[in-house]
Amino acid sequence: MEIPVQNLYHLLTYAWDQLEEAEQVNVTAEPTDTLLDLLARVLVQGTTHVLKRGLARDYLPQQELTGRLRGKLLLADSLRQHTLPTARAWCAYDELSHDVPVNRLLKSAMHHLLTTPKLASPLRQELRALYVRLGDVALVPVPDVRAYEQVRLHRHTAHYGLLLSICRLVHEELLLTQEAGDHLFRDFTGNDKRMAALFERFVRNFYRHKYQLKESIYKVQAEQLQWAVTAIGTQAQAVLPTMKTDVSLTAAGEKIVIDCKFYRKALKPHYNKEKLISGNLYQLYTYVEHVRRQKPTRRVRGMLLYPVVQQPLRVNYALNETTNWLEVATIDLGQHWSGVEKDLLALLTWPTLASEPAA
Repeated sequence: MEIPVQNLYHLLTYAWDQLEEAEQVNVTAEPTDTLLDLLARVLVQGTTHVLKRGLARDYLPQQELTGRLRGKLLLADSLRQHTLPTARAWCAYDELSHDVPVNRLLKSAMHHLLTTPKLASPLRQELRALYVRLGDVALVPVPDVRAYEQVRLHRHTAHYGLLLSICRLVHEELLLTQEAGDHLFRDFTGNDKRMAALFERFVRNFYRHKYQLKESIYKVQAEQLQWAVTAIGTQAQAVLPTMKTDVSLTAAGEKIVIDCKFYRKALKPHYNKEKLISGNLYQLYTYVEHVRRQKPTRRVRGMLLYPVVQQPLRVNYALNETTNWLEVATIDLGQHWSGVEKDLLALLTWPTLASEPAA
């Protein structure tokens, strides 16, 4: 499946829940941009934005052998090294510095991109000009991914959120080769498992931003459903698997459960005919039945959502006299982004027996 680079950026910003930060940076991919170029473009625009606001700073502990007292005198160290007869002493003090974790991660990601052969030349020049402005920030060549998990953003550094997500993706996708420190970019779009996780988070956060945060029509979440069974004994309870939805949209009198499937095909061959993937449909039916039992008066709709690969698909199946529905649909991630948004919003329209869904 070919997803335009600009659309990939939208998927990422929704999945990372950093839509507002992306609107401030306002990056538009060029027609010839690769994913690598786009990430560099975001770093250029985002770093420029950060520099205008001022790089993050913090007080860092320092120790210095000095001829004038500063901060706290380290008497024991000074006596042990016999510095006092020379009119010098070791002192400890805090100094305001740009050499803080968020800036180190930013500089490291920029360094990796600059050493990547495939980066477009104009972007390389812009990135290098910004890189030299981080001269007082230490370079950490290969930071541990856990360093990102240890960073805590606050009110004054919240604008680093999108940049750090881009930096983390850069560090995860750039592989050190055996050739003199060059780097190759590993495009994650070829990894179905990672794309499936991205697709799921994107769909959930898209609906959350469109409905829960702005219009408060639905409560949008990944929801753990309770099995409508009674486990006999502790072992039976212990081995019962978790039943968790990808996306649940809950309103007062209705509920929509969406199961996102990033598959290469929504249909599979069966005796020279194409059929829905039975395991996916069984799973969705189970979700709908359990949701219905929790609150029988509420109408329930379950949807399998696939990206378009070969042909669009939208089929509906009525249950319980049209109170409940099963639906299988696709979304074309290769079209213009305005079309992606329009189609995702249209998917929430409830089907009726009077109309055939558009393929």
